[in-house]
Amino acid sequence: MFRSTDRRGVADLEDNLATLTGQQQDDNNLSDDDNAAPDMQSEVEMEVEKEDPFLMAIDDLEGRVVAALDDVKLHPGVRSTAAHSVQAELATLLQPVMEVAAHTGPSVARTYYRGVGAEGIETSCEEVYQRVVSDLVLPVLLEMAQSDTIPAKRAASLEFFRGLWKECHKPGSWLDPNQGANAGPYGSGITGKHHANVQQQPRAQLKRRQAKRLAREGEILRYWVQSSIACTTPGVFTDESSEAATGARGVIAASASIRPSLKHIAQRIRDADDRGANRANETGAEGDALRSACIKFLEIVCLCCSAKPTDPSSRRRKDTPDDFSLEDLPAGHPVITREALESIADYAFSTLRGLTLLGGQAKIDVNLLSDMMMGGSPSAQVVSILKPAALAYLEVESSLPPSDAENALEIKIDRSNMEFDFLLSQKSYALTINAVAALSSNRPVFFKEGAVCMARRNADPPIFVEDGHLTKSAVLAIQSHTRASCLTLLRNALSVQTQSSTILVRTLEQSDMKIQAEKALKMAEQTNALKTAGRAARNRANMFYEWDTSAGGGEQRTSKRQRETDDALAKMRAAKAARGLGHGIQLPTSMADSIDLIMENLTHIPTKRPSSSSKRKTPATLDFVIDAVMTNGASLVQEEGRWYSRDGGSAWSTSIDGESSYELSSKLLATVADDQGPGESMKNEEASAIQNQKTVYHSQCRTAASEAVGRIVSNSLGSRDAQFSRFANQLAARLAWTLRNVPAPAHLKPAHDMALDTIESAKAKFSDAKKQQCLDKLASSFPLATSCLALEATSTISYGLEDGPTRPSLGNSVLNEAYAQGCRHGTGEEDKDQSWQYDSSLDLFTASILHSSERANDKPTDNDRKRVASKLAASMQQDLGVLPLLSHSSLSLIGAICDIDDITKKAAEADRKGSQQTIAASAALHAAKQAAEKRATAALLVLRDTAFQRTNTESRQSAVNTAVAVAAGNLRASKSCEDKALKLVMNVLFVKSETLAQYVIEAASSELKRASGFAVESYSKIQEANASAKGSDSHHQKSALSPASDEERTAMEKVRKPVMLFMALCIRRPGIIKTLFSLSSVAKADVLSKTVRQSMSKLARAAATKHGAASLALKVAETTSKEEVPLLLAFLENLTPVGEKNVPSQELIDACFQIQENKAEDGTKDPRFLIPIVCSMKREELAEKLPEFVQAEDDVFMAALVKMGERLGRHQLLFREEPEPETPQLKGLTLCEQLVFLHKLDFTSAGLPQKRYLDAIRLCLENDEIFNDRLIMSALDHMSGTFLTGEEKLPLAYMRTIILVCSKHESLHSWICHTLLPRLVEGKIYTDRRQWEGWMRCAKMLESNAGSGVSSTEAINQLPPEQYEMYRSRYGS
Repeated sequence: MFRSTDRRGVADLEDNLATLTGQQQDDNNLSDDDNAAPDMQSEVEMEVEKEDPFLMAIDDLEGRVVAALDDVKLHPGVRSTAAHSVQAELATLLQPVMEVAAHTGPSVARTYYRGVGAEGIETSCEEVYQRVVSDLVLPVLLEMAQSDTIPAKRAASLEFFRGLWKECHKPGSWLDPNQGANAGPYGSGITGKHHANVQQQPRAQLKRRQAKRLAREGEILRYWVQSSIACTTPGVFTDESSEAATGARGVIAASASIRPSLKHIAQRIRDADDRGANRANETGAEGDALRSACIKFLEIVCLCCSAKPTDPSSRRRKDTPDDFSLEDLPAGHPVITREALESIADYAFSTLRGLTLLGGQAKIDVNLLSDMMMGGSPSAQVVSILKPAALAYLEVESSLPPSDAENALEIKIDRSNMEFDFLLSQKSYALTINAVAALSSNRPVFFKEGAVCMARRNADPPIFVEDGHLTKSAVLAIQSHTRASCLTLLRNALSVQTQSSTILVRTLEQSDMKIQAEKALKMAEQTNALKTAGRAARNRANMFYEWDTSAGGGEQRTSKRQRETDDALAKMRAAKAARGLGHGIQLPTSMADSIDLIMENLTHIPTKRPSSSSKRKTPATLDFVIDAVMTNGASLVQEEGRWYSRDGGSAWSTSIDGESSYELSSKLLATVADDQGPGESMKNEEASAIQNQKTVYHSQCRTAASEAVGRIVSNSLGSRDAQFSRFANQLAARLAWTLRNVPAPAHLKPAHDMALDTIESAKAKFSDAKKQQCLDKLASSFPLATSCLALEATSTISYGLEDGPTRPSLGNSVLNEAYAQGCRHGTGEEDKDQSWQYDSSLDLFTASILHSSERANDKPTDNDRKRVASKLAASMQQDLGVLPLLSHSSLSLIGAICDIDDITKKAAEADRKGSQQTIAASAALHAAKQAAEKRATAALLVLRDTAFQRTNTESRQSAVNTAVAVAAGNLRASKSCEDKALKLVMNVLFVKSETLAQYVIEAASSELKRASGFAVESYSKIQEANASAKGSDSHHQKSALSPASDEERTAMEKVRKPVMLFMALCIRRPGIIKTLFSLSSVAKADVLSKTVRQSMSKLARAAATKHGAASLALKVAETTSKEEVPLLLAFLENLTPVGEKNVPSQELIDACFQIQENKAEDGTKDPRFLIPIVCSMKREELAEKLPEFVQAEDDVFMAALVKMGERLGRHQLLFREEPEPETPQLKGLTLCEQLVFLHKLDFTSAGLPQKRYLDAIRLCLENDEIFNDRLIMSALDHMSGTFLTGEEKLPLAYMRTIILVCSKHESLHSWICHTLLPRLVEGKIYTDRRQWEGWMRCAKMLESNAGSGVSSTEAINQLPPEQYEMYRSRYGS
């Protein structure tokens, strides 16, 4: 009833193959206006659809139903004659509706069905049921039962549903319960339980039809029940008599529908599998989730079925409406009593205690399950469900020492020897402990038992076992949880009241928590004492109790909104504390704590004011002002250790006389000059000092240059002037490539880190070691350039202004500068080849776009990542379009953006869960999925623009190769992206120009070669997997083209995409079918060959529609070699039309004969080339060609026989007579005719050995699936009839065939004994010596079967006296 939608990618490509046969798809992003060609329906097809007899028959049925229902609607509700009641008149009016809905509808579907075979009948039946019954009859009758103002019509509609249910269960109707291929609406029906002609049907067809039957049954029952409910609703009629009559009818109808409904539900349960029930005992995550839900259910049952605390403190607190307990249950109900609910809660809590103490559910005695849900009150049935699980634990608890004994904690439970239904994981264990602790605290009746259980579990905690189901960390967490729960229970005043504090203290002391236990016990005793003390004592205690607050305040503080507000306030205070004082001094909320803090800080105030730092003030000279203006204020920063920022303009000498000039001071030049080394008289210390000064100077020079580039980049990003930003980008790009080995400034450090991460991600996608080395060299030699390239992909850097469509790109400037330097220095002395800089920079730039997309997919809830990825994808087409050159590696990285399969699966998984908690997460995932699809579409547009607009051949071919790789599955991509890439390749690139079409063919051929190589490499592994699968599943018969193992299925799925792409190209260019056949016929490429043959029908029919079947067959056959003949035969087989009315044309028949002539070797013709068209050859021609098929191999011979009768399914049991013997017109051979002509074959004149002639007949008789007993009887009957009339003699092998049939088909013994053998005696078979010998042997074989009720004695007695004596003399009496 349900169909799996989990098949990915490849199957949907097959559905789109019709799109690739030349028709263009309307795609806003990928298609051009030149290539758009809508698919219009021709007028001829519209006329055919109008004259469809099936649709006309359905329209006639609907008209008959509507006419009958109109008569019912117009009936006044009063009988017209005294002879019949109003109910009888209405039933008569509804009788045509009943007949059409239950019987005429299925009959029309069987008669005028469309399509082929069983699937066509099923489709037609579904359409008739949907239009006539589901959409017309049932809704109208329900509306009559619900809203008609005449009671008689309502009663008639109720009676109609009962009658429809009964009639639909009759043979041949919608709900026919019988089994068989002809049962139900799909055949004439089976009227007897022991029908002899029940045909077996495939299992898939049986399950499909059963699912349809259950769906129809459920629909009719649903309408029946809804109509009954509508009539039982009070207040419909103002007249009391009408109200009572309608209600009575409704009750009767509802009662009549109960049994069918229960039977339907039982059938549904029988058809369902046990996966849901078995999931509770699984050890996986799903089973644990189900057990966790069951534990929470038990906790809720205990809370609802037990009493609340009755101490005075609880009376002061307003009860929450959700806290249901026994006090909320009204008294006086005869069945639902408080005692029954208390027993349910007791058993549920015992089950929870057992889970806590034992660590799982002990094995339940099966004898206790016998009375489950068997009679009794509802509470007894619930108890029977919980009782076995509780008794399994109580049996273990009975062997433990009493809880108030000295050895109460000395329990020795050997869990290794116990049998468990399931064991708890860490999550479910934590829920169980929390449930026991919560129930003990909130329900005093459970406190002592819960405290004893927790104490014993703490004394005997779970231990870590190597092969156990709990990890070491889980065991430690459970032990810590039990100790904390014991301490919480001890702190409760009920521990003192119930005298369970002793065992809690002892178990905590064993866990080295004596101090904590003493404090908790003291608090419990004090709390217990204060509950009975006076108000003065409570005031002296100076403690805050929850029960002492007002009711309104308590409810307000416990509200969800208030808790969220408190949590947000706490987080804000914690954040401010982490930042220091942040937005000012934040004093504690408590005034006493604030005063203590202030007094404590007063002691740390120094007695004297600290002296101000004695720093030299720089005089405000002209040089100081000019330096401040030129450095944008950076020179004003007084930072020690940096001469360029500390000294400001003192390092420069400025002259304002005449033209302005700036020179470094002579002192600075003398310090850093390389030609002034230390003299011989200079001491080593002075030389080292000077060298240190040079090192510091050069380091600060690099730092200054780095910060200067950083300021230029910041000004460019923050400027509103596009020309200024473009100039700043060019300047920063020139400096970035000039300043080698200069580190990135501090505020570009995130961009540099992003560049390093991008490089590592890109290296994983490159298999070329040289490219990986170039990327590493780029990162180490040009940190500024890599930072600028990855700047726009960094989400932690604020760009100041929003990017516009005309905003210059810093990455483009860096790439253009790298390309220009490569062109300038290509012949230089220092670096003869700098082209690697541009290629590596381009790879880094495109990899940053890809990396940002991957980061956004990995974390869909991060808005910053999503914003950056969307911005880069939006500008990617423009940025890459203005670059001078695009390499193959960069386009491959662009194509990798289509890999959004992970985010697609996450979104689908969120849809599948669909819980209230995952609504926000699901929305975020869907938004991320849509954004990822937009980025993938932008990547495909970049490939399209590169192929269209570039003049560089390598770039255009690389773009085409990348698009083809995405469409063929070589580059990972989601299903939607593969479909878009397929449309881009076929409908846009291929049709744009001849050059691009050739590029597409070359790329697709390369992908097909890769698939062929993969098939050859996987040959050995697939053969082993197939052999293993064949040994384990030998009883299951599979199709020859279906995968034999999971390994082969995986391999076929991998090669299917390039095959489908190449087949789509073959439809446009039939000449490349030769390439498809040659690559698929490579030795050991069986997987590829099988995949091609699976999809051969789509290729052959689409290509034949476009180019003509006959000419296409001759053209393909002319180019194929001997090794490619199997694929050629499959191609010819699929060129023939499908369906009984669609026969191959005479041109195709002549073409197949021509191919047979051309492919003949040494004068020997291969009959396999004629098999596709034998169904359309005349019967006389087939009789002449029959020796050629007999002489062929067994599988070829049987395939030819099957093909001869393929379109004669309704006449297989007949031997047809020519209407005009002089001009034969009959085509094909029925199965009956095949046997007849085989027996009549003159093997001597045909040059066939007699053994081959007899073996051919034997092969037919052994294949009882095709040549069954009825068919053999028909053929033998025809030959014996012609022999009896004297027209022809009996064939040579006739009696031999009868003897073989006697051995194989026992069902024909009676017919042979009582009909065939006497007929042969009547025809004087004894005149032919060989036939007479066979007759006697057959008669002897059947004579000995007299004990079974079938014997040839009657035929023997009909023999003439001479022949009778001859028979008796040879075989005796």
